[in-house]
Amino acid sequence: MKLKHIEVFNAIMLSGSVSAAARILNVTQPAVTQTLKHAEQQLGYALFVRDKGGMKPTPEARQLHLRAQKIFEQVDELRRLAQSLRPDHLAQFRIAIVPSLSTTCLSRALASFKARHPRSAVSIKILHSDEIARSVALRECDLGIAYGEIDAPPIDAEVVGTGHLVWVERREAGARKRADTADMPIAEIAARDFIGIDKDDLVGKALLGLLSESAVFAGTRLSAQTYQSALLLTLDGFGPCVIDSFTAGFSRGESLSIRSVSPRIPVTVSALSVAEGRRRADFDDLLQAFRTSLAQVDNA
Repeated sequence: MKLKHIEVFNAIMLSGSVSAAARILNVTQPAVTQTLKHAEQQLGYALFVRDKGGMKPTPEARQLHLRAQKIFEQVDELRRLAQSLRPDHLAQFRIAIVPSLSTTCLSRALASFKARHPRSAVSIKILHSDEIARSVALRECDLGIAYGEIDAPPIDAEVVGTGHLVWVERREAGARKRADTADMPIAEIAARDFIGIDKDDLVGKALLGLLSESAVFAGTRLSAQTYQSALLLTLDGFGPCVIDSFTAGFSRGESLSIRSVSPRIPVTVSALSVAEGRRRADFDDLLQAFRTSLAQVDNA
């Protein structure tokens, strides 16, 4: 099948009729019908059964469509990459950052950066770590700030901050202030009900591995995909949570008790960029701004 055959086939699969497919592709109905006919002649079997309700895909068509969707995802990635290589994309500093850090260190880092580069234009995307790596690889952003140490060519990853997991619980009004310098042992966490980290999170997996060694750990009844969501649930009275020290440091106050998890479980923050090609002149300044901001939040 040629690419134009696949385009017509995919449009009919998505729309269910030749007329709708023609509108999607911005071509005439006869052109769609003729292209589909050529595709079926090449293949030697029918892709659709024509009936009053539209075009009904054959079993062969359904199998082909699964692979066709992957092809179009790759074509879309190619288009996005080609678009990002245009010279006018260098005018704006494009940053992608994980949700939790967007509400903690981002503002401080931008304030420091803009003080040195007041005329620099900046755009910000809020994505999860795996999405950030993908966006950087496709050159859709100039700098990604993500959790974990990522090794995925053509991405260049540089650690800009290292925190750790902490136990956070709400301090009720009138309660005596706990000495937050005391660590929270894993054994004690295993015996408590708390808001957990999503099981697909790398740090969450490390925590779950330690907790699973305890005979009293029965799992968590509530978990959150982001550290910020877990913290907000704790503040709203849903119970204690285990989150990263960067998120906890930003919300440190009299209403919260924050204790380091023992043994320490590190949380690494990496700056991602494309290894190949030239860096912007102001890239290193923004990188340093994030390093400083992360250090300030974690040590607050």
